[in-house]
Amino acid sequence: MILALPKGRNLKIALAAFRAAGFGLDGLETTDRRLRMSFPEDDLEVLMLKDWDLPLYVQYGIADCGVVGSDVLEEVDGDLLVPVRFKDGHCRLSIIGYQGAMPKPGEQARLASKYPQTARRILANRPWGAEVMKLSGSVELAPLLDLADVAVDIVQTGQTLKDNGLVELEVVREVAPCLVFNRASYQLHRSKINGWLERFEAAGVVV
Repeated sequence: MILALPKGRNLKIALAAFRAAGFGLDGLETTDRRLRMSFPEDDLEVLMLKDWDLPLYVQYGIADCGVVGSDVLEEVDGDLLVPVRFKDGHCRLSIIGYQGAMPKPGEQARLASKYPQTARRILANRPWGAEVMKLSGSVELAPLLDLADVAVDIVQTGQTLKDNGLVELEVVREVAPCLVFNRASYQLHRSKINGWLERFEAAGVVV
């Protein structure tokens, strides 16, 4: 089996979950710069990928499965099976800005986000509209520097917002690291994968 692991914030969560379920992944650390590693004792080959690339590698069968955040999955709309979410590593997708900056019904605003497709879906259920501006990083700067009125971004502790005078105006949804599978791989390795899922459940690392 080929497992894709994320280089970003979810790698530590993924490694802890797999090891709790009895996978050794000996020698693999969160600081590892190798891109491809073999772990014959676990019957695994591991690919290290960026979050945004990982769903594509799994969807096209380069990897059989992978760990990726539900925020990325929602944005890329990949055709993947998502049987479980991990218990740890949860955070929030929120609308952020200055206190009182939430647009009023009927108003048109500017909204910045790394998740433009997700942001547009959020706006479909709001009584106000917005021009969606895509940013690739430091989304908090957009409302700080008046590039946008509000932003949609991941919030973990909220300390960065607090340090910069910003607040969560609305928590949109919870975000969690997910274990995803290529559909064909799931059918081919169904027995082994079901064994994996049982191990994760027994270890108490999934919901």
